[in-house]
Amino acid sequence: LVPLLPQGFQPAGDPDYIYVDLRGPPGSTVEAMEDVAHRVSAVFEGRPGVRGVFAQVGSTASTGGPGFGGGGGGNDLRSGTVTVVLDEKRTFSGKELKDQTRQALREIPDARVSFLDAEGGAGLQAVLASNDPAALAVASTELERQMRTIDIIADPHASAPPIGPELVVRPRPDEAARLGVSVDTIAQVARVATVGDIDANVAKLTSGERRIPIRIRMPAEARGDLERIKALRIPTISGGTTTLDAVADVSFQAGPARIERLNRKRQLTIQAELNGAELGDAYKAVRALPIMKNLPAGVTPAETGRLEAQQELFSSFGMAVFAGVAMIFGVLVLLFRSFFKPVVILSALPLAVGGAFFGLLLFNLSLSVPSLIGFLMLMGLAAKNSILLVEYAIEREREGFPQREAILEACRERARPIVMTTMAMAAGMLPTALALEKGAEFRQPMAVAVIGGLITSTLLSLVLVPVVYELVDDFELWLKPRLAKLVTPREAPVLDIKS
Repeated sequence: LVPLLPQGFQPAGDPDYIYVDLRGPPGSTVEAMEDVAHRVSAVFEGRPGVRGVFAQVGSTASTGGPGFGGGGGGNDLRSGTVTVVLDEKRTFSGKELKDQTRQALREIPDARVSFLDAEGGAGLQAVLASNDPAALAVASTELERQMRTIDIIADPHASAPPIGPELVVRPRPDEAARLGVSVDTIAQVARVATVGDIDANVAKLTSGERRIPIRIRMPAEARGDLERIKALRIPTISGGTTTLDAVADVSFQAGPARIERLNRKRQLTIQAELNGAELGDAYKAVRALPIMKNLPAGVTPAETGRLEAQQELFSSFGMAVFAGVAMIFGVLVLLFRSFFKPVVILSALPLAVGGAFFGLLLFNLSLSVPSLIGFLMLMGLAAKNSILLVEYAIEREREGFPQREAILEACRERARPIVMTTMAMAAGMLPTALALEKGAEFRQPMAVAVIGGLITSTLLSLVLVPVVYELVDDFELWLKPRLAKLVTPREAPVLDIKS
């Protein structure tokens, strides 16, 4: 059943809000981004089921309640966030609203508008890393093109801002050495004139409890004038000055707006929205694309973020199950003073896991964090039924009952409490399994897994556990005399001396 189940990190749910990410082109101003935010807000305002829209512009933009907030407070004014607050009693889901408005958002000019997940991040991130920027750019472009052919994801695009113009200053070592100008001096003058000095070196304005750095730099029109930049004065070692143009080549050229690295390698990320699919299924579809099977030399895929957390979750789940079963086995060995009777009790665990998988498949739920938590809960709940049977059978054998009669008597006497406790636990989890309350999407897979595992464990443990008990008990009786020779006798042998 495992290959039939979708795999994800945690259920997406249907919260009462939608996040929209805004990205402007290079050189965007606050006014331009505010206009984009107003256009996005107009797409959602007035729609039935929408309570309000809140927008912020700037790299420090964060989500909030209904309303509208203008300029942001960060250095990156090309980004922003719009939060759409939905009515709790709406008749549509958030995914349906996204499908209805996606085309209208694409028609907004001079902006890249995309939806984020409930946690404010991209649903899927496909990361490529390489030491060759050119090969990495070609591979990421082709990956983005091929990802558009996958139906279960929507709106794939690069996470980095688009390429824009940048000022390039290349020092001429010979001229700089002749005039007594160091590369550090050239870099400092160019930095201060264009973006301002770093916060640690500038004066501060104290306003209440705030200390605001004061940056001094050239006006905006001067920063775009190449001749004025070339005319910047550079101090020399002799105490004089020279122009920037005399010691360096200054030009404008296209370049990346942001460089990201992963383990010291250049990385490019193509992110997309999960169109109703789980993270594991979407990533499997991406890995099956031709470009991912034939990446250029030196370009490798990387797993980061939620995908990396999901891989670690499934890889460590086996260790968690092993640790839980080992602890149960150790406790049972101490209780029953036997290494074989706990094997009978643990034989019911596979029955519970199978029922949990079947329940998830029946409700079309994913194999994720809450369902795995349900599996761990089943380790103790399923063992409870076997403990009742085995303990009662052992007591009857001590009273002189034959093995077969002791087992049958245990099934007859313990069937009622086993069924009663199972029904009580299943009934208690039924409202959560049906997801009747708000926000039950996370707890629903856990409840479904527990109920499914309890049902199959209860029905089958009354058949399998007695059979395993009889086999293990016969093996224990057969093995005990053969191991007795290896045990040192605690009493001295009795000598029979005949007269």
